[in-house]
Amino acid sequence: MEDAAAERRKASFSSDELAAFLHDGADKLQRREELVQLLSSQPWSDKTHRYFLTREQEYVGGLQAAVGIWKTMRGQKLSIDDGVAMRSLAYFPGGLELHIGMFIPTILSQGTPEQQAKWLPLCNRLQIIGTYAQTELGHGTFVRGLQTVAVYDERAKEFVVHSPSLESTKWWPGGLGKTSTHVVLMARLFVKGKDYGPHAFIVQVRDLETHQPMPGVTLGDIGPKMGYNGVDNGFLQLDHVRIPRDSMLMRYAQVTEEGQYIPPPPDNQKAAYATMVYVRATIVRDAGDFLSRAVTIATRYTAVRRQTAPKLGQPELQVLDYDNVQQTLMPLLSRAYALVFMGRSMMDMYNSFDAARARGDFAVLPELHALSSGLKALSTDIAAAGIETARRQCGGHGYMLASGLPTLFNSYVQNCTWEGDNNVMYLQTSRYMVKNVLAVQLGRPVGGSAAYLAEAAKQATSKCTVARPEDWANPANQLAALTAVAASLAVQATKVLARASGGQPVFEGEPWNGSSVDLIRAARAHVTLYMHKNFVDCIEAAADQRKLTAPTTAALRQLVSLHGVALLLEAAGDLLESGYATGRQAGWLREAQRSLVRAVRPNALALVDSFAYPDYQLNSALGRKDGNVYQALLDSARISPLNATQEGPGWKPVLEPLLNPQIRSRL
Repeated sequence: MEDAAAERRKASFSSDELAAFLHDGADKLQRREELVQLLSSQPWSDKTHRYFLTREQEYVGGLQAAVGIWKTMRGQKLSIDDGVAMRSLAYFPGGLELHIGMFIPTILSQGTPEQQAKWLPLCNRLQIIGTYAQTELGHGTFVRGLQTVAVYDERAKEFVVHSPSLESTKWWPGGLGKTSTHVVLMARLFVKGKDYGPHAFIVQVRDLETHQPMPGVTLGDIGPKMGYNGVDNGFLQLDHVRIPRDSMLMRYAQVTEEGQYIPPPPDNQKAAYATMVYVRATIVRDAGDFLSRAVTIATRYTAVRRQTAPKLGQPELQVLDYDNVQQTLMPLLSRAYALVFMGRSMMDMYNSFDAARARGDFAVLPELHALSSGLKALSTDIAAAGIETARRQCGGHGYMLASGLPTLFNSYVQNCTWEGDNNVMYLQTSRYMVKNVLAVQLGRPVGGSAAYLAEAAKQATSKCTVARPEDWANPANQLAALTAVAASLAVQATKVLARASGGQPVFEGEPWNGSSVDLIRAARAHVTLYMHKNFVDCIEAAADQRKLTAPTTAALRQLVSLHGVALLLEAAGDLLESGYATGRQAGWLREAQRSLVRAVRPNALALVDSFAYPDYQLNSALGRKDGNVYQALLDSARISPLNATQEGPGWKPVLEPLLNPQIRSRL
């Protein structure tokens, strides 16, 4: 524990100051501590035995925690912010995840005022529980390929929703297995024989009195998964189920009683994308949170874990002082911070769009769709890989569930696939990129995040001006290099696609599929540039507005510099291939990273302390703030159900007949 205290004394800035900044004020942190005390006193949010639960116990426990939070909010008249904070602190995913995360937001974004007035009070009182059913056994990200149908019956003024094939079985909706009573069903709308593509419908799937499936409905749990097993992901088959006409969410597209289809206005035909954009924005926001937890655990543990004395009689080295560990964890720490700031900016962008959408303005949707797609892919790639990297820095103890890291990884890694496979998400962004490159070639103006492509021709001939290793620490040099890489890859991907298309780029079929590697590289470079620029801009804005003291600003600027250098090290091949940098200049990146890692190292614990995770939230024997990790590991082992008796559950049925001489002699 003394090592932890000594580490904190090395810091050049106040972690309390930075924590207050990251959490929008010291009062928010104080409120969170009060909520930790509240949660710690409730049996439904006790984490003592969390790592020893069976799947059934985990499912029921997740429901109890969600309902416990809901009842506490209502009983104590707590705010929505308090509820969100309690869900994050307790972190017990269960059957209400999509009720909160997608069912309600979809009704809010796509329902008419009358539909919202009908459904939202029921949702908020938990008189119904919903989920979002889009993915099918045979189709996921390709929404236009969905096979579930909703056919309008003019005489009955009803829709008939039906699963026409095995592949059309809805698969994966969280909470559908054993919890939800209703779903937002994405189905292809047919009116008078014409297919109008996927639309959203509210369908009741379980009886509210018995919880049995409704007539024509077959559903259940899909079984255990790699992680996230408190959530009952389900399957759903519909056999000509009839629903009222007003079950179709009609804020934009409508079907009249007479069977006339009224499409959304031209300016907002893609309004249905708003829910998906919102969810992707929240995924970007959450990536920084999850990676920050893992980096906090790994940094705290490696700061107190000692291994191997350099000489006989000398103390063993702190694991964090090994060069390979530093060179791994410190860049990962910078990425966690970059993701935190990217998440905040992403939500600001979405909220700005939401306000504009309320006025009927959808002008920024293409840009927001491209950014949210690419950043969803990049942020989850970084976070998922980073959590596992952090776990591996913790050695054998990191393999234990008590470390908190395996569960964190197994519950998080699904984000690389759900709400759009990451490769498909990058390809969504690359469409935007190629269209902007083509616009520049035709002399048309481009803006937004792709504005730099207007100078793509100049970028192709620009050269790196870095003259010594320390020049790479300058964000201006970093952004110039990342811009050169992004512009080069965007132009290259456009050429590859045009060549595969036989001239003018084609955005589907074999030309598109045959160019996907180059397109994905271009998209990733684009959002990487955007993320780093956002990191730079956020820190400089805080400095300009004097929101932070000089020592804290200096510590964050070191992280910004380290983040940029780490990104450029990954892009070194592209820097060389494009001709932007020489081999010598690229080689200096390693010297720059080594120097920056050494500079960040004394602030390591203060920087993770600034994330301000209570021990209750981390639920990690290795991530304890006081550094008493070995006692925590032993305490966790002692409560294992296998230790309920000295002989263990295998003694009587298996071991005693083998090992007890008296019983063995009678066999």
